[in-house]
Amino acid sequence: MDDKKKLHIITVALDVYFKYGYKRVSMNEIAQAAGISRAGLYLYFKNKEEVFNATILHYGDTLIEEIVEGLSSKKTPEDKILYAFEVWSINNFDQSLNSPEVKEMTDSSYEFAQEALDASYNKLEVVLISILESRSTSSGSPNSLSPEKLAHLLTSASRGFKIVARNSLELRQLIEDLLRIILTA
Repeated sequence: MDDKKKLHIITVALDVYFKYGYKRVSMNEIAQAAGISRAGLYLYFKNKEEVFNATILHYGDTLIEEIVEGLSSKKTPEDKILYAFEVWSINNFDQSLNSPEVKEMTDSSYEFAQEALDASYNKLEVVLISILESRSTSSGSPNSLSPEKLAHLLTSASRGFKIVARNSLELRQLIEDLLRIILTA
């Protein structure tokens, strides 16, 4: 199969999902937006859920690429981690709160694309682990958590923070507070 064509379908489908939400989009609409027939779309994906999973993975990969590219401009581990979360969730948080379609897409990702969502969060954890490993371990306390556990704690907490935060400013503050606790412990 043509990887460029598949990537084009995924990119177009992501735009369609952001515009209409997951539930209102049909395979016909994805095919039409991609400029192919519905039968042609089925050559690449067996159903709408498979397209959605591919879009979630692609979107996560796009965010990871942006994070990795921008990390070199940040000095401290705290700045790097905060930047990662700015790109990953803070920058688009208000949009997800104010757009019913984006909110529905986000909610649907937990129902229809959990595996893809988890894979994307795992990739974020890998980036966070590399940042946490690069910081000096001057404390060396036997009770300190490993970079892997800290990264998992950060991503898990950020998922919960997105449920309780009322806006991007509050989400940023929650993440900053957790970072302060983790990095000063």
